[in-house]
Amino acid sequence: MASFPSKSAVSPRVSSRRFHDVWALGAVLGATWLGGCGGPEGLPVDAAGVGETAQEIVGGTNAAITDFPWQASLRNADGSHFCGGAILGPWYVLTAQHCVVGKNPGTMSLGAGSTTRSTMASTGQVVQVADFLLYPGYNSSTIDKDVALLRLASPLTLNTATVKGITMATAADVAAGRTNVGVIATATGWGITVQGGTPPDGLRKVEMAIVSEGPSGFEPLTEYQLATGGVANEGACHGDSGGPVVVNGASGRILAGLSSWGSASCARAGFPSVSARVSAIEPWVTNIRNRPVNHRLAEVLSVPAGTGWAHYAITVAAGTPSLNAQLVGGTGEADLYVHSATPTTSTYTCRSNRSGNAEYCAIPSPAAGTWYASVRSVSGVSNTALRVTTY
Repeated sequence: MASFPSKSAVSPRVSSRRFHDVWALGAVLGATWLGGCGGPEGLPVDAAGVGETAQEIVGGTNAAITDFPWQASLRNADGSHFCGGAILGPWYVLTAQHCVVGKNPGTMSLGAGSTTRSTMASTGQVVQVADFLLYPGYNSSTIDKDVALLRLASPLTLNTATVKGITMATAADVAAGRTNVGVIATATGWGITVQGGTPPDGLRKVEMAIVSEGPSGFEPLTEYQLATGGVANEGACHGDSGGPVVVNGASGRILAGLSSWGSASCARAGFPSVSARVSAIEPWVTNIRNRPVNHRLAEVLSVPAGTGWAHYAITVAAGTPSLNAQLVGGTGEADLYVHSATPTTSTYTCRSNRSGNAEYCAIPSPAAGTWYASVRSVSGVSNTALRVTTY
């Protein structure tokens, strides 16, 4: 989770100070990410120090996955949990955008269907993540529009007990008062129950009232944010970002928010937890889920040392929500570039240049026209696979 410091550490309404103090990870990664790239330049996939940005439950109680079957766990390559997610259906899961900053979906999996993290693989389901679809305009300084939609590589098997999609809150739910101030919301997740502690194995929940304002000393809430709690020792903390915040709907619980950021010291009195407001982004998500997935390119290529580039042109239609490119496998060293014209080492929309060939770019809302997914040989590359997808 993006955490923030004590009130005295921040001058009111000064976003640059907040950016520096609240979320150190954002200060490292933000510049490249704001450019629309799927990962930071020159940083390894897991350099983020995921635990620093995660948000988890303080002052809650044990929860059963059968009561919250839409709860998901985002997992690193070693199977460790780093963020939460909300299952929408067999193919798509919502999470916080800051959870996937600097990551490659090829290094991630998603767990569902188990109350305990330790038994996720044996009693639940674990599937790989295919793509990140990033909500446009994410701001790592104000942590606004902190939303990403995950497309899975293979579908979850839904059931009525432990793995189930949740309905998103809509503008109609807002009009009906279901996210009004005073409404009780429930946040769930795996993680520390006291500041400085270790994450519990079992799922936890906490109930918090929706409040009208975010933490004092920071920017006012935007239309994309929802604040809850502010009571001492009750709230979200390190490890549960991206997890669901639910309220009662017309016929069951609905997804009102995705845990995003809060107090650095976790669940302090007067410091509400801030979530991404789902009703504000529901039309964007619904549009994507109703669109076909277009596999535009699947190419196995080799670029000898000294020959430079391999360029592939992709025609992008107007209204395309996301353009995604991934480079994986093979031998040698190559970088991935994506741009609306032939890219160079200094002109690009996204550049992914980690060590090796595991590279990834995600471009939200690309302009209509011809785009290029380009592979630059650093030391010669052989049999690496380039995949390009539009949504």
